[in-house]
Amino acid sequence: MLQHFRSRTLIILLSLFILCILTSCAQLRQINPIQFPGILTNARLDMRVTATETPGVYTIAGNTTLPDNTRLNVAAIRYLYPGDAASATFNPDPTYSILAYQFAQVQKGEWQTKLNLWQVASNGQFKEAWQLSQPKLGLSFKPDEAVVFMASLAPITKLSELEQQLSRKGLKFPGGTIRTTSEGERYAQVNQLMAIALPSGNTSPSPPRPEEINYGWGYRYLIPLEPQNPYNLEFPDKRQTDAPPKPNEFLQ
Repeated sequence: MLQHFRSRTLIILLSLFILCILTSCAQLRQINPIQFPGILTNARLDMRVTATETPGVYTIAGNTTLPDNTRLNVAAIRYLYPGDAASATFNPDPTYSILAYQFAQVQKGEWQTKLNLWQVASNGQFKEAWQLSQPKLGLSFKPDEAVVFMASLAPITKLSELEQQLSRKGLKFPGGTIRTTSEGERYAQVNQLMAIALPSGNTSPSPPRPEEINYGWGYRYLIPLEPQNPYNLEFPDKRQTDAPPKPNEFLQ
């Protein structure tokens, strides 16, 4: 009987000990990282891309712990590879085309914008930007199957200042989001890839853009018509004054 009582007591004490450990761990997880300057947690900066009902238009949105009014550059690019031997001889390295870009601003932990990846050619067909300029370049490209959507902080010169603001809140940029340009400038960026087919279909042809006419000068040889005078002016039948003419009114 005494041994059974001791066993039950030992089980109860062991359960209380485990409960205390779990409670302590939960309290440690709830500690604000600001109380420990050396501990920084990752700031939230995510991105999601969804297609809209309009073909070629995509909604790019995300949640973040960045301060309000933080400006983001949102762009969509497609990588291009040489399409034939002549193009590979001219430039064997892959290039890319910026299909669309917009700005987004953080408000209450959220940001959102829309990008239209399609443009209208002179014949009314839907095309991407690189497809419109390909005939003028005389090169052939093989497009990648995926489009890269990216959101980067703008301007990049304020990245260090933003890092200090996040540090005071116990936050830091997640690993892999900080990148460096060839000039040594640092910037933060998140990416998402999505397989998107090339545009198809057509619509009403759009009027030619100014940059497509006479290298951007337009029809300069055409003299614009002057607007008609809205008033009907009639020459008086008789002289309106009896004053003698002035010397400067005579022909010299």
